Amino acid sequence: EHKKEMALRIGVDVGGTNTDAVLMSENRVIAVIKKNTSPDVTQGIVEAIRELLPSAQEKSKIGAVMVGTTHFINAVVQRKHLTPVAVLRLAKPSTLAMPPMCDWPADLRSIVKGYTAILPGGYEFDGREISGLDKAAVESACEEIASLGLSEVVLSSCFSPVNVEQEDRVAEWIRQCFEAKNHKASVTLSHEIGHLGLLERENAAILNAALRPLARRTIAAFRRALAVDLAMPACPLYLSQNDGTIMHAGRAEQYPIHTFASGATNSMRGAAFLSGLQDAIVVDIGGGTTHVGGLHHGVPPWRGARGGALG
Repeated sequence: EHKKEMALRIGVDVGGTNTDAVLMSENRVIAVIKKNTSPDVTQGIVEAIRELLPSAQEKSKIGAVMVGTTHFINAVVQRKHLTPVAVLRLAKPSTLAMPPMCDWPADLRSIVKGYTAILPGGYEFDGREISGLDKAAVESACEEIASLGLSEVVLSSCFSPVNVEQEDRVAEWIRQCFEAKNHKASVTLSHEIGHLGLLERENAAILNAALRPLARRTIAAFRRALAVDLAMPACPLYLSQNDGTIMHAGRAEQYPIHTFASGATNSMRGAAFLSGLQDAIVVDIGGGTTHVGGLHHGVPPWRGARGGALG
C-alpha cells in the first residue's frame, strides 16, 4: 500500500536560468517540463508542477514533491536576505587570537556579524575541559544579544563533537534567559552542523543561522503553494541535500546549510540515473556557473564539513 502511494513523485530543480520538473513512476520518467526561472521562485515551481499534473491523472496518486533549489547559496553569493547572527564560542582562554568570523570576506562579515563573544568552556581533543562554564558570563552575553534585537544565535565550542554536554547545557541557559526576557530567538548548535574543525564547523553554523529565517519563509511559501495554489495540502514536501539525498521540509527549515551545495549534487545524481553509470566525471554547465564533480558508486563522495556543509 505504501509503495502504491509513493508510485508517483514530482521532482523540481530550480536553477538560476531554468526550472526543470519531472513526473516519475518508480524509475520511469513520465513527463518533463522546462521553464524559465521566474523572479518569484515559488510561482515558477507552481507553474511547472501545474503543467505536470495532467500526466498524473489524479493528484492523489502523487506521493511526494521534491525540490532542489540554489535559493540559499544564492543568498550568500549575492549578499541578500541574510540575517545578522550572534555567535557565542565556548573556548576561553583558548582561541582568543582567532575570533569568530575572522576568516570571512569583509563584506559578508559586515552583513552577518551581529555580536560575537568568546566565553569560558570548551574541550581538548581528548575530552578534557579547557575551562569550566561561566553561567553569569552567558547571561550577560544574552542580555547584550537581546538588547541588540538579534533573533539567531550560534553556539560553538572547541571539540564539541567529542562531547556535546557543554553546548547542550549552555543552549538551555540561553533559552531560559531569553524566555525570562520575553525575547524570541533560535539557537544553532555547531555539533549538529559540522565535524571536529572549529572554524569550519563554526562558520557552517553561522551560515545556517543567517539562512534560517529565509529558509522558514521560503519553505512556508512552498507549503502554501502546494496547499492553496495546487490543492495538494497532504502531499509531503522534501528538499534535496548536499549529498544528493533528500530531507523533509521541516528539517530543511532548521538546517538550510544542508541544502547549500545541492544544486551541483542534483546534477551529478541525475547524470548517474540517466546514463546508468556509477563512476564518472560530471560537468554541469549552467547559465552563470559550471560545476565539475565525480561520482563513486552513483553518488558524490562525502568530503566532511568543508565539502558537505560549505560546498
